[in-house]
Amino acid sequence: MPYDPLLQYYKIEHGHPIKKRTGAKILRALKLTSMYLIMTGSIFASFMGVLNFSAYSAIITNWVNPNHLMTLQDNMEQALMNSSIEIHAAELSDQRSLETITEQVALTDPDIIYSRSYKSDRLLSGISESSAANFIVAPYENRIIIPKLGKNIPLIDVNHDTKAKYGELQNIFMEELKKWVVRYPGTARPGEVGNAFIFGHSSNYPWVVSDYNDVFALLNTLEKNDEIIVYYDQNKYTYKITDRAIVDPGDTKVLAARDSKKKEISLMTCWPVGTTLERYIIFGELVESK
Repeated sequence: MPYDPLLQYYKIEHGHPIKKRTGAKILRALKLTSMYLIMTGSIFASFMGVLNFSAYSAIITNWVNPNHLMTLQDNMEQALMNSSIEIHAAELSDQRSLETITEQVALTDPDIIYSRSYKSDRLLSGISESSAANFIVAPYENRIIIPKLGKNIPLIDVNHDTKAKYGELQNIFMEELKKWVVRYPGTARPGEVGNAFIFGHSSNYPWVVSDYNDVFALLNTLEKNDEIIVYYDQNKYTYKITDRAIVDPGDTKVLAARDSKKKEISLMTCWPVGTTLERYIIFGELVESK
């Protein structure tokens, strides 16, 4: 390229305009990229907030006001205490007393179905009139109770064709999860040796009408030794949390018992809340059966 004295003079006086222009373009591109990322992030956050409003509001409420969960826990513990009614044998000696006890049960827990199919003389066979009988009123349906979260949730076993395709089974699960949480087919029943594997939603689409769309949204707030209570086939099983894990969606090893001699329970939900990227699991061991 031939020597141009005028161009050389311009460079001395004004610097390198070409480089300045290039630097300005880079700065402008960075600003546009930043604005794009901020706008995209805001739109995405708003979209996720709308889709998962119920779950996120529960998380925010727990973060802003942790005492809210403590209140729910106290209410749940009080309800569990009220389900135990101590009466004396003499109080069931006639039908009038039995009706009084029935009314007492209806007042303390009106939602619990109380069986009247027994006869008082058979019920009290072998019990002296000075003895006291302690009855635990169990719900008619299977339920899982998490006192720390204030949750009292119906639990269902899903019957399925063992030859059913995964997609068919998935559709069944999605329908059942609208009404309760589900024990995974083939895993142990509560109270049995093995792993009772139970799963539920942490969030769901807002147009899906259900009381259980975010039932496990706060599962990650549970800690070691927190209780999980399961009423199953009219028996009460109390588990204590021992461990937790985050796994990939296709990891089926979590269905199996971690210890073939122990009676365990696992609660699973999608994680992070509002996504299906991973699965969050809480593990517990049986400490009491009634």
